[in-house]
This record gives sequence, structure tokens and C-alpha cells, in this order.
Amino acid sequence: MLIAVVVTLLTSCNTTTTEEDTQDYCYISEMTIGSLQRTIVKRVDHDKTITTRSIIYTTGWPFTVDQINNKIYNRDPLPTGCSRRTLLSITYKGKNLLYRPHSASEAFGWIAYSSSDSIDIPEDGGVDFLVNGADGSSRVYNIQLNIHKQERGDWTWHDKSKGLNMNDWTEARITSIGDKVFLYGRNNNGWQSWCSTDGGAWESLTLSGLPETAAVASIVSDGEKLYTYDGKGNVWQSENGAVWTEQGITDVKRLVCVTAARLYDIKDGELRSTSLNEDTEWRNEVLDNTPLSMGNFIDVDSVRCLFYETSNYLKRILLVGTLKHPAKDELTAPEWCKMWTAPEDEARREWNYFTPLWVNKLGLPDMKPLAVQRSGSQLVGFGGATTNTPAITPLNLLYVSDDNGLTWRTDGLNYLPDELWGKNCAWLSATTDADEYVWIVARVNDTETYVVRGRQNGIGFDYLQEGQE
Repeated sequence: MLIAVVVTLLTSCNTTTTEEDTQDYCYISEMTIGSLQRTIVKRVDHDKTITTRSIIYTTGWPFTVDQINNKIYNRDPLPTGCSRRTLLSITYKGKNLLYRPHSASEAFGWIAYSSSDSIDIPEDGGVDFLVNGADGSSRVYNIQLNIHKQERGDWTWHDKSKGLNMNDWTEARITSIGDKVFLYGRNNNGWQSWCSTDGGAWESLTLSGLPETAAVASIVSDGEKLYTYDGKGNVWQSENGAVWTEQGITDVKRLVCVTAARLYDIKDGELRSTSLNEDTEWRNEVLDNTPLSMGNFIDVDSVRCLFYETSNYLKRILLVGTLKHPAKDELTAPEWCKMWTAPEDEARREWNYFTPLWVNKLGLPDMKPLAVQRSGSQLVGFGGATTNTPAITPLNLLYVSDDNGLTWRTDGLNYLPDELWGKNCAWLSATTDADEYVWIVARVNDTETYVVRGRQNGIGFDYLQEGQE
């Protein structure tokens, strides 16, 4: 008898109690949805769109039934443009099944569910389903239908000019350190300076130490510090965008780039560099053992240098510019690239010249002004009108490079925002923040200045919601 009792106790200790055992009265165990209509509106120009419609078969989108929180949803979002009205196939245990919109009041009442009914599942709140058990118990589930908010690969832009009065600015520069974006401008009253953190509202900066003669258009960033120079050619440095100190480097003529170890400058039409940490001797940058000449550029302000590091720890500088008098068959912006891995290699490496139009049919158009930025694994280039034939619309298409600037394409016709599109551009500056948003400040039509922020859409259904950047 004692042995039987012990065996019974051991057996009960090893019995696993499942959620279904404890909630066997009524529940939903599985849900699938029927096919959906998908509508896509694709912009093919700033004033033209094409609408296409198709049917999405949904067998590839399983729904999770969360029995703990009584929620049912698809982890993998459906493609953008899908309808929210669909047939539901629900497997449940209980006496009956009813539903109503999640936002409905008690007075709305419950609707008896039929598998032949098409049901709208709104984005805000979804639909509630009530399972009634035979023993008088009940259970409510909330069903959500997650759909991509934007088409993957498209660019979405937002105007970030709110709170800024820039129409009297004569020049501007936008740059970044991590999640902070700094905007510097100048009007007749002197410096104007602002900071935005994580894409939030602009906050005014109080500058300290920076001379009034400092060059607005020549502020450069290495990702951790900002650098510029004053009217005497002295270099100034800041770690927070507000407090500036003199660096001790002199003889700067036109600062164009800074890396973790070196400053790059243009003097007498030639590109040169100096160490940030050792001596301040300037040395010429060379192409095939010859000093790299900037003499063919329309002006030194048209030179753009982009310093970045790729995933394989290869560091690069891409240098582009606008030609003075481009030949009829030379419609692409000239580009040079310098690559290195170890810090000591940076000073010794020569530049590579990228091939011109008659060899490379996918070059970056020769636009004035011009900007090039890194976004994710790609480079994006854009600019004002061309000064040659055939002319292109200013501030229109984004040109994309997947091979570090060697070739460029329009990548499915992605466009700059309507605030800038087609307008004459006096000056232009751009940067990329830590979240890979591209920021642009531009003076257009000689009277309007805008700051815009954009990023290529990802794959999450809440990746970039309107008004919730």
C-alpha cells in the first residue's frame, strides 16, 4: 500500500500542466487570411504617378496566436498597399465566435462571425474577437494586420525647416557628429547655429571661441569632431559644435576634408594634407606621382570630399567636383578615390581617377552645386542643374552607387523632395547622421532656404511612420 502511494506521488510530480489544460474552456488555436488586393502608386516624375493593382496570396504570412496576451498578429508584415479587408479562417474551441472593431463602444454590440464574411481590420486597434465557452466562460482576442507603411527601396523625406528663419542667410553648412546634426549659417548679423539630436526639434547653439572670420562653408567632420579655419588660415576644432578651440595647424587655404588622422586642403589648385597628431607639414596628394590638380574645377567651393569606412575596415575618401567648361562629350563629374587600412598608409597612398564618360556610361552628372553622401551601404549623389547639353532638371533625381562611386544609377527613379525639386539652387550642403538619414540644407530660387531629412525605406511595418521619425 505504501509503495502505491509513493508511485502515485512521483507520477503527479512529473505531470506537465500545459496552457491548453488550464484554459480548455474556450480559445482560438489558429488563424489564416484570404487573398488581398494590393494597390501600388509609383511616382515616375514629380508630377506623374502610375497606379497598379494585383492580388497577394497570403499563404506565406503565418499568424501568431499569443495565448498569454490574447493577441493574434502577423510577425512578417504584408507588402505596402495591401487592403485591410479580407476573409478570416479561424479555428477555435467554444460555443460561438463574435467580433467587433477594437475602438467600438459597448453599445456597438458583437457581430456573429461567419467564415464567408469579409472583415475590415483597421490599422488603429484592429478587431476584437469574443469566444464564448459552453460553460458560460468567455475570452477576447485582439487581431492586428501588420502592413508595410512604405514601399521598400523608396525614399521618404520630411521638411525640418520648422523653427528656423534662414531666408536671409548668405551661406550655410550642415554636418554631424553621431546622433547630433549641426546647422551653421551666416547673415548680416553674423553666425547662426543650431543643433538637432535624433532628428528632434532644433535648439539654438551659443558659440564660444570661434572667430567671426571662420569659414562657414568649410566646416568638416570626422564623425567625432568638427574642424574649420579662420581668416588667417588657423584651424579650429570642436567636440560639441558649440565650444571651439584653436588647433595649432596653420596655412589653411580651403579646408575640404578631415579623417581620423589627417586634414585635407586646397592651395594653388592642388590638393594637399597634413597630420592632425604629429607635425603640421603640408604635403601634396598625388595621382601617378603627380600633384593632384584641382585647376579644372569651376571653383574650390564645388569640391566635395566624403570620408567613410566600409564594413571590411577599408577607409576611403571620394573627391568630386564641377568642371569649369565641360566638353560636350564630358558630362560626368570628375571623381578621385583614395583607400587605406592602417593609419600610416593614409599619407603614402596615391589617388585613383575614375573613368570618364566615354568609358563609363554610368557616371555622376556634372551638376552645380553637387553633394555626395553615404547612406547604408550605398552612396547617393544629387545636385543643381547642369551647365552643359543635355541639361537635366535641378534638384531632381537621386543618383545611387553600390560600388563606392565608380558607377551611378537612378535606382528606380528616386527623387529629392518637392520643397527642392526643379528650383534653381544657389548653394547646397548635406550630411548623414548616425541613423543613416541624409540631411540637406539648400538655398533655392534665391529667396527660400530649406532643411530636409530623408532615408530609404526599410522592411519594418513601422520603420518610418509619417510624423514619427
